[in-house]
Amino acid sequence: MRNRVLISFAVFIAGLCSIIYELLISTTATYFLGDGVRQFSVIIGVYLFSMGIGAFLSKYLRDMPLKFFVRIEFLLGLIGGISVPLLFYSFVSVSALALQIICLVIILLIGLLTGMEVPLLTFVSNEVDFKNNLSNVLSLDYIGGLIATLLFPFILLPFVGLYYSSLIFGIINIVLGLVLNHFLLQKSKKTLLLGLASMAVLVVLVIFGGKFLKIWDQAIYKNPIVLNEQTPYQKIVVTKKQEDVRLYLNRVIQFSSSDEYRYHEPLVHVPISLHENPKTVLILGGGENLASREVLKHPSITQVDVVDIDSTMFHLAKRNPYFMKINEGAAKNKRVNLIAEDAFTFLHNEAKGYDIIIADLPDPTNEALARLYSKQFFLLAKQRLNKNGLFVTQSGEIYFSNSVFSCINNTLSPIFKYVKPYHSYIPSFGDWGFVLASDDKIEERSIKSTLPKDLKYLTENQFQMAFQFPKDITIKETKVNTLDSPIILNYFIDDWNKWKTDLQSGTK
Repeated sequence: MRNRVLISFAVFIAGLCSIIYELLISTTATYFLGDGVRQFSVIIGVYLFSMGIGAFLSKYLRDMPLKFFVRIEFLLGLIGGISVPLLFYSFVSVSALALQIICLVIILLIGLLTGMEVPLLTFVSNEVDFKNNLSNVLSLDYIGGLIATLLFPFILLPFVGLYYSSLIFGIINIVLGLVLNHFLLQKSKKTLLLGLASMAVLVVLVIFGGKFLKIWDQAIYKNPIVLNEQTPYQKIVVTKKQEDVRLYLNRVIQFSSSDEYRYHEPLVHVPISLHENPKTVLILGGGENLASREVLKHPSITQVDVVDIDSTMFHLAKRNPYFMKINEGAAKNKRVNLIAEDAFTFLHNEAKGYDIIIADLPDPTNEALARLYSKQFFLLAKQRLNKNGLFVTQSGEIYFSNSVFSCINNTLSPIFKYVKPYHSYIPSFGDWGFVLASDDKIEERSIKSTLPKDLKYLTENQFQMAFQFPKDITIKETKVNTLDSPIILNYFIDDWNKWKTDLQSGTK
């Protein structure tokens, strides 16, 4: 009876750990290399292929299935445990191509070992008279897989993190092997030492994990880190060097306090100044409340709704001293209403209209963000505009990422009667683009009387110049970005890979 329980438990844990490893590696690869659909597809494909090879090879180990299973658990725990730490190190040490190869080699090894687990346990279950062994083994393995897919997004990623999750489940794999060795293999000393040695490696990485992650973070962000937080949606990092405070989301810079006004002033004051009587404003994204800070400079505005998927950003905007100083208390202003919701979902469900809609969203670095620059998203935004309303979206760097800038412009053009791009030079980012859209003709009239008096950058002359582009910047022909075909993601990856920009100066 005890043997049956142990084998059943082993099947469950094996299924749990193997899926966790696959999710960890796929997510880490997506974070570092982008294009989640491509990463998950390729990694899952290699994983399943190598599982098939492992299952085939397992027949040569059937003479001593339990002994080989235990040793596979040690090896799988070691490889799976160090997988994320190794990818973290590789990210700051090797090229993108080399990192991709390392990901595939790791998942190939994990899949190979995982593929051996179920057949070996089936052979073992035959030895212990496990009735209906194959169906029972498979059902327990699948149940373990289900638990893994629930644990990963709701507990492991937001509360444990990628680094420690891989080490914890590596240790679980090794402990499983040690337990089976103790109860079912006559306490083999050689096998015990192998398991303890594997365990020691992972324990060291756990003990010194804080130091390793700190060194890794500083290798990426350069400036001293003053806030490092993982939420269910993203990794939030804030750095500070002298008076320069920078916000990074998933390692991508969002603003630098030294020049963020050169981004937020054109983003906000251009559309508001072109509207005859703006009263209600919707800001999509911008949870740090720098855009709302600029909106509040217009006394005619009676309501500002800020929609951000991550409520942690709102908490920081209202409580963190660095954020509060930069946003000048905008998040606590009575005219500002903070709404923690996905921008796409909000536009779909909201019936209220707005005079101005400002899309202050991150660049389309993955599929979830690419949909926020899709034809369908822009159509929803148009439906939420009042008569004479104006929509504006940030549109990326216009020189290094001209394909993305052009794609956003070309996606908006069939939806609105009038579409007008403009730009602003921001030292931390580059020459940054915006696209303004409306069904009313956009007149570049004199806006001197409507610009707030306390701006740091935008003047009437600068306002007029924003709509003028250098000769070498044009709107190139691109496909329209849609939910069904998020082509903008390919444009983004191709553009930035071509120029090989780094984290410090590339993207918003």
